Amino acid sequence: ARRLFCRNFVPRQERKLIECFLEPCGVSSEDARVISDVVSYSDFTGTYSHGLSRFLTYVRQYQSGALNPKPDIRKVCDSGAVVKYDCDHSSGLVAVNRVYESVLEKAKTYGVAIGCASHAANIGCGAYYGRRAESDGMLCIFMSNTYPAMAPFGGAERLVGTNPIVMAAPAGEKTAPILDISTSTVAIGKVTAYAREGKTMPEGWATDIDGRPTTDASIAHAVTPVGGYKGYGLAVFVDILSAVLTGTSYGAQIPFVTEMKYEDTGFALILIDVERFMPLSDFKARIDDYISMIKNSRKAVGVSEIFMPGEIENLKYTANVKDGMDISDATCLELTELAVSMGLLDKDGSLYDLCK
Repeated sequence: ARRLFCRNFVPRQERKLIECFLEPCGVSSEDARVISDVVSYSDFTGTYSHGLSRFLTYVRQYQSGALNPKPDIRKVCDSGAVVKYDCDHSSGLVAVNRVYESVLEKAKTYGVAIGCASHAANIGCGAYYGRRAESDGMLCIFMSNTYPAMAPFGGAERLVGTNPIVMAAPAGEKTAPILDISTSTVAIGKVTAYAREGKTMPEGWATDIDGRPTTDASIAHAVTPVGGYKGYGLAVFVDILSAVLTGTSYGAQIPFVTEMKYEDTGFALILIDVERFMPLSDFKARIDDYISMIKNSRKAVGVSEIFMPGEIENLKYTANVKDGMDISDATCLELTELAVSMGLLDKDGSLYDLCK
């Protein structure tokens, strides 16, 4: 019998597995490497909703033509510190990394730069791009619109995306703070994962088709905005900066992912060169001091440690890289079935065979 369920995966194995699925989809080896880096980073930080669980959808999008495996990602506007790209319906993971390189170069030239993009798709784990920025000595503000998964505050119809916002800052000896949040209470991928695994959702995550709260992932229609009207307001402005400004789709114009059509979303990336304000070493020392102030402050009753944004994910990454990570049984089964259908495995094969 084949070894079906997967235990103690390391990043190298997961990246190899991902690249094996992407090759028959027509994705270039360079783009496959980028996608595998982002997806594996997501899983190993514990953000499973954008790891292999979401990668299953990417493969099906390539197979159906909803993602372009050989995109012509081209610059359509270049004006000083401002650049805009048409992503030609590429993977959002590939598109963001490509645009990042251009914005980074401009930020080093002008001190601050913004890059916007149209005709993209799901951007995966936003913290990955924050990690890139902080390692390059940049302050980062990044956002993307998504297919509609959230109703306006007080509404029942899905019109607004989960619209993530990412912020990051470089640090010295401490773990760099990285904020990666959706403007919804929870990412739609987590609801999908709960439905796939038959789990009951926590209260407050989602509403049914009539706007009533539900904990049943199988009938969830819309996720709720984080902080009520405040999260809704943030999501609206992510739409404005990522989609209205870039000339790409928003709201009901974007098909739901299960329709397997072009997502046609956009994103905006702002990088700020710390060196324009003070020596990077001084800034990192100040960030370290700020982190120490927070973490050493008086704790609430029953709390053993105060964490900075992104710190828990960094701890998970370190532990998972050292000890290995398990792929959930449900995701492993789906991946195995997909691999067999694609001719990557025979009926007695296992995912381990693709990781050698």
